[in-house]
Amino acid sequence: MIASVSGELIHLGLDHVVVEAGGLGYKVYIPLSTRSKLSDTGSHVRLFTHYHVKEDGVALYGFLTAEERDLFELLQTVQGVGPKVALGVLSGAGPRDFLRAILYEDVTSLTKLPGVGKKTAQRLVMELKEKVGQLWEGTAEKFGVPSKEFVPADPVAEAVEALVALGYNRAEAAKAVEKSGQEAAKEAAAGAATGDGPAGAAGAGGTGGASRGADAGELVRRSLRKL
Repeated sequence: MIASVSGELIHLGLDHVVVEAGGLGYKVYIPLSTRSKLSDTGSHVRLFTHYHVKEDGVALYGFLTAEERDLFELLQTVQGVGPKVALGVLSGAGPRDFLRAILYEDVTSLTKLPGVGKKTAQRLVMELKEKVGQLWEGTAEKFGVPSKEFVPADPVAEAVEALVALGYNRAEAAKAVEKSGQEAAKEAAAGAATGDGPAGAAGAGGTGGASRGADAGELVRRSLRKL
């Protein structure tokens, strides 16, 4: 398998380059994100590559970073997603933006990527969210995304980030989540008092108590009714 190609850039096409290395010219298909960062022909370039075998031949796909190459390969684990769609995704979004969309199930943003319709976007979320979540455990920074930025420490922060990812203004989202949290805390306190809710659910007032009385999903659902 060819994991990388390093040499002189002798041709720069719209969707591919030709890199000369060891007397051979390698045709490598690239996303727009890679093309926009390449220098003129005659310069030295190193691409991390994916060697793809198909029925009518083989093809090389190249990226400036190993992270983009890894994401390209991850995309193709999704049913119905081949190199063309995967390349389109990386042409329209970097690893940071794409993984954010997956984590927050932002189907709307995904459908704006080249070659991605609503059904494909939904499939991407469904099949990749768990894998991305597991990836986040120890290798988020590998994709240039601090894990603490996308895995907030409490349900309130997580709910706000989820609403922002859906396109809502951060200030409005925070206000809606705060009100939802207060409502959830009051309901939990009332339930505890009557024996209908979990003991100790009342906790402290405000959003701090709400983080214990309602999870992020519940806060998002309540907040959406207010926005």
